[in-house]
Amino acid sequence: MATAIPAIISLAGTAVQVKGQLDQAKAAEYAAEAAEQQAAYNAQIDVNNMVGKQNDLAFQESAIALEKKIGMEQAVVARKALSQKLTGELGKLRSRPTFGGSYTDIFKAAQNQADTQLAEFDFEASQKSYEGFKQYQDLSRQMGLAYSLGMANRSLTLAEGANKAYQFRVQASEAKTGAFATGLSGLGQFAADTNNFKALKGS
Repeated sequence: MATAIPAIISLAGTAVQVKGQLDQAKAAEYAAEAAEQQAAYNAQIDVNNMVGKQNDLAFQESAIALEKKIGMEQAVVARKALSQKLTGELGKLRSRPTFGGSYTDIFKAAQNQADTQLAEFDFEASQKSYEGFKQYQDLSRQMGLAYSLGMANRSLTLAEGANKAYQFRVQASEAKTGAFATGLSGLGQFAADTNNFKALKGS
């Protein structure tokens, strides 16, 4: 019996090793699940950040659109006032008596000056409108870029999480395989030791 004690102790040691390896496998599986959950959480943060950025840009876009609309309405009112003013001045000029020179030439010169003022006003108004359009267009581009970057970050985060989870699952599989091999080896050694003990006892 005394000779069998080392075999029993060896078998108990094998059981402890197997349990340790199975515990390692279980811990690796938990780590894989945690990696996936953390990746999903971080990916949602990426999406939330993207949505927040788009909302900020959409607000700016709305503000610019409103500013452009108000500016155009003000420009229409201002142009009408300028046109009325110039028409009034031309009307006064038409009724004013002339002394020397051609009345037609004077009136044409005044008409040309009025037309130039209106043209300058229209040019400035169109420049402001164009600047507003470019700002609006740039914000639209930034919104598209924010979406692309946000979704790319989300995909990268999920891919990194999946890669970590895969590595942990490989560790779990290796630990389980190791536990199986350790168990077989321990049982084989126990069987061999028991047979040797029986053989010695029989002799």
